[in-house]
Amino acid sequence: MSDAAEPVRLVIWDLDETFWSGTLTEGGITYRRDVHDIVVALAQRGIVSSICSKNDLGAVRDILQREGIWDYFLFPSVDWEPKGPRLAGIVASIQLRPETVLLIDDNPLNRAEAKHFVPGIRTTDESVTATLLDDPLFAGKDDTGLSRLEQYRLLEQRQERAVDAGGDTTAFLRASRIRVSIEHDLEPHLDRAIELINRTNQLNFIKQRLPEDIEAARAELRALIAGFSMQAGILRVRDNYGDYGYCGLYIMRSGAAGLRLLQFCFSCRILNMGVETWLYEHLGRPALRVQGDVLSDVLNDHRTIDWITVELPEARAVASPDATPLDYVFARGGCDLHAVTHYFNTLASNVYREFNITRGSANMRFDHSVFARYALDGLPGDARAAFAKLGYEDADFTSALTTLPLDATGVWILSFWADADFALYRHRATGLSVPLSLPGVQTNQRDVTMLDAEAPEHAAVADTLRLLQSDFDFLGMIDEKSFKDNARLIMAGATADVLVFVLQANDLIKDETGRMIVPPRKRRLNNWVRDVAVEFHNVELVNIRDFVEADPEIITDNHFDRMVYFRVFQHIMRRVRDQNPLRGGAAAA
Repeated sequence: MSDAAEPVRLVIWDLDETFWSGTLTEGGITYRRDVHDIVVALAQRGIVSSICSKNDLGAVRDILQREGIWDYFLFPSVDWEPKGPRLAGIVASIQLRPETVLLIDDNPLNRAEAKHFVPGIRTTDESVTATLLDDPLFAGKDDTGLSRLEQYRLLEQRQERAVDAGGDTTAFLRASRIRVSIEHDLEPHLDRAIELINRTNQLNFIKQRLPEDIEAARAELRALIAGFSMQAGILRVRDNYGDYGYCGLYIMRSGAAGLRLLQFCFSCRILNMGVETWLYEHLGRPALRVQGDVLSDVLNDHRTIDWITVELPEARAVASPDATPLDYVFARGGCDLHAVTHYFNTLASNVYREFNITRGSANMRFDHSVFARYALDGLPGDARAAFAKLGYEDADFTSALTTLPLDATGVWILSFWADADFALYRHRATGLSVPLSLPGVQTNQRDVTMLDAEAPEHAAVADTLRLLQSDFDFLGMIDEKSFKDNARLIMAGATADVLVFVLQANDLIKDETGRMIVPPRKRRLNNWVRDVAVEFHNVELVNIRDFVEADPEIITDNHFDRMVYFRVFQHIMRRVRDQNPLRGGAAAA
């Protein structure tokens, strides 16, 4: 067996002259305690066993139950039908790749039949038992608690109940009460996440493996998930039949260009439960480049997965579809809010996101407060035409603020730091202003009207520079009155029972020498926000630095490790629980 490519995960045993000596129907057998002990030892290494034998089921079961080994065999097949189709049925039921399955059978014809019906399966005769436990392909991993056997036992029970349901798969799934909880802090589950990435195949959609060396794999995974634009979660699945453990993982990058999955993998023990389709939908159907063969087509599966509910990792209370903790979350701001709102995907019926985006190679700063004002107050046609010449479109001056349900339980999350970072340009004819981002040109608070439009390095934006110089004036940072009017107009749109959280700009940063300094524009903006917030009893200011536990979590002045944003999410959900314990209690992380 040493030349095989993959470790063995399932052993299928013949009985006569293999598991025991002799033939049961021809005068009796001699029970082999050494083989009995091999089955137990394999189970303690996480390697499961099954039976495929031509025999009488009742007689076999009586013997194996008497010896205390019957429950170690999954999907046992004991009857007088040909073995080939039955072996194929065992492998399909246990949902393992044939390359990870070994049949031990003394009959060479049975072994040949197995390879015909189950291409890729490994076969050998009973002589392998003498050295089987010493073969590295059977090393497995420590599982003295038999957790893997128990999880496959749950799979067996579920499939038996599905047969009893008469083929109505959806009705069976609904009756199973499948619950999914998502842990966003991967550190306690790092090794399991690595195992899912490196060992799953049938439901590993990307197959981007980590190093086999565990320390190198941990380091690479930690580095991957640390960025502010990264979201990650490990899934635990339960149903009426038991706990399947942590059996799914996703790692996703978000940004102005959209969402992309970097890891999306699941254990085959939850195959056909719809978990991967449910999660893909809840993540917003991000970009996914499927590698190799998988047993689920999430890209084209648009079923409504209404048989899965969310179980919060710590509270353990099930949030049923008609008692979702929040009807909606509305977020308007920069990419920091993208990181925060990700965690609401499974807790809110709707998540409205209005962030800056990349159009062409320019970053369109819709998170500036003037865009929200234009969405609420309207924008004259002549101003729309003028701004269109700078690359803006009519849809840029709209917002869900005008259509949010008034009688729903919601949370608003706002961020205004773009008002301190991006300068305004006033259109002379209309007197209205917009921020500006030019491809290949550092804008922010820089007056680009002073640039030479004829210089070769500005050839790509020369027309825009000429337009700015002829029709616009540089204003710099928004003035105090205009900002406060904008912020007041936005906050006033929230009904009294809607909680509004405003993430303040980070106004304490390090300069080039490592000395802590206060950027005047950001401190000024935070003071303005505070002046407006006190006018509203349902508005709470959130200082992002209160959620930073160590300096390495500060990536840039405006960006932080993803766990910082997760702590912000936890804080918000605690406030939801405090305001409405009945509705928010199940969601308190």
